[in-house]
Amino acid sequence: MELSTFQFWTTFFAAVSYFYPESVDPSLKPADVPQEELLDEYSFIIVGAGAAGCVVANRLTENPKWTVLLIEAGGDENAVSDTPMFEMFNHNSPRDWNYTTVQQKKACLSKNGICVYPRGRVMGGSSTINGMMYVRGHKEDFEEWKKMGLTNWGYLDVLPYFIKAENNTEPDLASSKYHGTTGPFNIQYPEYITPLRDDYVQAGIEIGWKKMDFNEPYKTGVIDYVQYAMNGPSRESTSKAYLDPIRERPNLHVIKNTMVTKVILEDLIAKGVEYYRNGHIYQMIAKKEVILSAGAIDTPKILMLSGIGTKEELEKLNIKVVKDLPVGKGMTDHPLIPIIFKLNTTDTITTDIWKTNASIFEYAKERKGPLSTTGGEAMSFFNPIKKEELPTVQIMWHSVIQGIETQRENLIRVVIANVHPKSVGSVSLKSDDFKDSPLIDPNYFDEEIDYLMLEKGIEVLFETMETPAMKKHSPEIHHDKQPACKGKVGKDFIRCTIDQYSQTVYHPVGTTRMGAEDDEGAVLYQDLFVRGMKKLRVVDAGAMPMVPRANTLAPTIMLAEKAADIIKKHHGFRRKHQCNCRKSRRTKPCKATKPVHRKYTCK
Repeated sequence: MELSTFQFWTTFFAAVSYFYPESVDPSLKPADVPQEELLDEYSFIIVGAGAAGCVVANRLTENPKWTVLLIEAGGDENAVSDTPMFEMFNHNSPRDWNYTTVQQKKACLSKNGICVYPRGRVMGGSSTINGMMYVRGHKEDFEEWKKMGLTNWGYLDVLPYFIKAENNTEPDLASSKYHGTTGPFNIQYPEYITPLRDDYVQAGIEIGWKKMDFNEPYKTGVIDYVQYAMNGPSRESTSKAYLDPIRERPNLHVIKNTMVTKVILEDLIAKGVEYYRNGHIYQMIAKKEVILSAGAIDTPKILMLSGIGTKEELEKLNIKVVKDLPVGKGMTDHPLIPIIFKLNTTDTITTDIWKTNASIFEYAKERKGPLSTTGGEAMSFFNPIKKEELPTVQIMWHSVIQGIETQRENLIRVVIANVHPKSVGSVSLKSDDFKDSPLIDPNYFDEEIDYLMLEKGIEVLFETMETPAMKKHSPEIHHDKQPACKGKVGKDFIRCTIDQYSQTVYHPVGTTRMGAEDDEGAVLYQDLFVRGMKKLRVVDAGAMPMVPRANTLAPTIMLAEKAADIIKKHHGFRRKHQCNCRKSRRTKPCKATKPVHRKYTCK
């Protein structure tokens, strides 16, 4: 029986606390160190415990001689953020910065051009509130980085770091030389799937795509099951994977619910940071480096508040210009179009399936059931205009409409994203007050080809719905959630949907992009140092020179793993051996894994 909203949440929290206490136990999280217990200075200060910051904090504290202060603007994860089915309940919550864009001329018109722009304000950052999809990007994405002059960032340069991070527990994937099985970050298929998953894949095969792992090198036109950042039934954030296991390292201090207001700069050298905590402003010194990992939106904000940005914009806000750099100017992001279909099947995940006592106890007690999935089941990459060329469009099939309190109709949500956009946006300051949100302008569809790619991509989606695999479910477009396009058909419907219901996949990159020595549009060198500055690096998705053909979680973790090695090498640290033992909530005791050097053994 479907529960009321009050009954559901009351029962859920009680069941999780009783049967699944480790998901809500604060003692299993890094402590929020009181101000009076902080050191006078640290070797490194990392700003942002997000997808990148948690990785760097873990890797740098492997050297017991280095001290690291990790500063996070949000608080801890909780049972809601841990539960895959509740992904959308993280948005517009205390775990979200709750940003919106400036008014767009050609997108989000159902909301007067104002696009909702979720960003994680919580331990784990956006890895704690996102869709958990693990997609690395196309091999040629990184080869294009290399052609741009980033000689150390080609595919063969980054592949070892994807593998290093990954603990893939799926036998059909883990046996591949392209996947890792000893890293901290758990990857798997959801433990709850519907019969529709195979139908989605079969539909793709029937229109000519190949079923294959999109995290291996491929050409184009592929479809496969979605791989997820999950550990058993629960979300795998970078905080859970990289910080929880090392929470007792004495050389790591974490402070939460703390906003960095600016970097302290003297003579083009980063000396430390200023931050706002519990109503007071404090300063902290970094002996070696300040590392900004606040994400592609908030890192440029901090840089600009510190006096690093375009001279023209900083002077308008009466901010002293320390370094004139194009901070915030290279933003690219994936626009997304959702389309909802009604099926004649009972295989979808309706609220009378997941919003029940049975599903709560399955999840809390048995670690399975519908709450252990986001409902995203299949994913494809293809080029809808030139079929043999590199993919430009991604389609994701979801067997549930997330975030809806009551949904008894058999609906699926299919989202179409342009994964190789040409339009370039920006992030800028609203004021010189650190409490003000930045101005986010993705500039969607500034280039007509971006619109055309989605238009053609939706046409291909409709082809998949006409295949025998899907036609047996009698799919019909469901307008109730998108009424502005009701009554429209064909291209009129497609264009209406793009105009009215476009939104972000929240994959911004490039706002502090790295580039070759002679690249005037770059903010960073390829070692991630801010140009013209000393002791100041950026390690997050903003450093990417262009957005990969992928959800950006996996590439951000890769970038952070590689950055950690760059930083270690710069400061002369060499780890003699490594035993990547890890405890998993999904398995019993941690098993020893093969060490890097044969003469050492894990204990």
